[in-house]
Amino acid sequence: MTQEPDPALAARVEATFAMIASTRMAGVPVMNPALGVAMRGMCRHGGHDMGVLVTPWFMNLMAFPVEAGSPGRVGEKASLALPSGAYEAIRGHEDELGSYWAVSLFSPMEQFADMDAALATADAAMAELMTAPEPESAPEKVEPQPKAQPAMSRRGLFRLARAAEDAA
Repeated sequence: MTQEPDPALAARVEATFAMIASTRMAGVPVMNPALGVAMRGMCRHGGHDMGVLVTPWFMNLMAFPVEAGSPGRVGEKASLALPSGAYEAIRGHEDELGSYWAVSLFSPMEQFADMDAALATADAAMAELMTAPEPESAPEKVEPQPKAQPAMSRRGLFRLARAAEDAA
């Protein structure tokens, strides 16, 4: 049975990154003013509560460890195993959230005209990340076909019969 993610986590992530947008990122040229902050598709997988975070400057898959462990070093890399495959993640840390892993999906965000487009992309990305690929079916075994023999003419049959008689 799959456990549900921490219900308050999405709100904490959104509040933290909205505060970052209005302080540390204010005036930075990579900010897309048409976008806000939203956490999408929260689920629990592999010991992490995860979802896609949309901000005016990036869209990342964010994975927060369910159980507190050693905080690790900000910037270190690890492989994050998801149903769709393994992805390189970078460790981050915010005091309000603790340590987390981030997989970059889009950065910067200038290709998104509005928040609806960014949210639709985030939802589609989360669905793809959490879906295992279809197993490749084995190619059908194709039996080699014998070369078609040309139809034997009556003359050819007689030659074959004569050759058999001569050999006997």
